[in-house]
Amino acid sequence: MGERMTKTFQACDDLEHIPQQNAENYRFETDYLIRTLPQHARVVQVGSMDGRRALALYAGRPDLKIIGLEIESELVEIAQKNAAEHADSISFVRGDVTRPGDIPECDYVVCLNNTLGYIPDRDRAITEMRKSAKAIISVYGEVFDWSLACDYFVSLGTDVIEFSDIEITTKDLGTIHRFTKEEVVSWGAGELVQTPIGYLVRLSML
Repeated sequence: MGERMTKTFQACDDLEHIPQQNAENYRFETDYLIRTLPQHARVVQVGSMDGRRALALYAGRPDLKIIGLEIESELVEIAQKNAAEHADSISFVRGDVTRPGDIPECDYVVCLNNTLGYIPDRDRAITEMRKSAKAIISVYGEVFDWSLACDYFVSLGTDVIEFSDIEITTKDLGTIHRFTKEEVVSWGAGELVQTPIGYLVRLSML
């Protein structure tokens, strides 16, 4: 992954520059985890990028053990440096959520900020998360419309080329899935929560 793409993905968690609704959604997800995760839980974050989200979660819940799972080696290295001060509680590993055995041992797997929408084999990703632990997944829904999508991806340094009910094609990030409520319900959620721009679900282990 090139330097430009690294910066584009890092921008996803830059709350000062993404649209307000996206920033509100990010804070909603983080606050939800801070409020609801059990004490001393071991948590894997899928798509941990530069570690900013893991650090925000740790700031609110220093009792947690957090492991970031990231497919891009460059981002793993950046995250490790960013969280070096808290290395006893926060760590990062390279891995693919769709590959059996790549998810570290944990109590919960969290997949936030529509990370699932960037994964081509979404069904496999959900299956592997649920095989490993209880899963909490947050995705963009119908509220993430054409206008907001354009604003968001422009803030990341790219453009929307095509937009449909379920897919957003961008210049640099490829095609990203947007989820309908019916699709999210079909996963058999134990709990479904409306977020500022989508849905958050809790799934039990298989």
